[in-house]
Amino acid sequence: MKKVLFMLFITPLCVLSILTLVYLFSSDMPLFIIKNIKVRGIKQLTDNDVMSRLWPYMKDGTFNIDVTKIREAVLSHPFVSDVTIIKVYPFSVVIDVKEKRLAGLWVDNGGNIMILDENGEPFRGLSKGAVRDMFIINAKDKNIAKCMLKEINTWISEGLIKKEDISEIACRDGSITLFLVQDGIEIVLGKEDLKKRLKRAMVVLEDAKKRGLLIKCIDARFEKGAIIQERQV
Repeated sequence: MKKVLFMLFITPLCVLSILTLVYLFSSDMPLFIIKNIKVRGIKQLTDNDVMSRLWPYMKDGTFNIDVTKIREAVLSHPFVSDVTIIKVYPFSVVIDVKEKRLAGLWVDNGGNIMILDENGEPFRGLSKGAVRDMFIINAKDKNIAKCMLKEINTWISEGLIKKEDISEIACRDGSITLFLVQDGIEIVLGKEDLKKRLKRAMVVLEDAKKRGLLIKCIDARFEKGAIIQERQV
């Protein structure tokens, strides 16, 4: 008797559940309406910058949204390096944005200023507050600027020089000149053996500091040693 009563109860319930699922999947209404969208990881962008690109793809509900299209839409913004889409059922979506890192300023031959990303690619113009902790690369061609940024990052990673000590790098006719933040000291590196010459110049600079000399320029384009020019007081 109990078994019969159980079957009489469970059978209509199963039928009702199946009909409900059939209705939901055949209906034009989204299965789970998205009520909350959270954007994380943005500093250069605003919420509106991201939302304006993904909103056309958020009308299908949490269950049916096309994650690939949303990711491509956000990635199409020039400030964005990578995007991760996380569905939080039943009603939320989290957009994790990885922005391109501000790695340096490139001044081209015409005096135009662009910000370089971590790969040395110019991706945005200069804006207020964007120059903090960034050095300038003066180069007529963006490929030269890209190579120079890679070289500088190697110097920094190997401890030859600190990023915050660099003010500007000038690339003129293939010759490299480095300007330091401290007193605008100029270090001429020339066209080759840049790392070796920089290392030698930094040793000379450290020695000059110990002797109380005020250095204006260090010319490291010599096989042994370097020529220093003192600052006139």
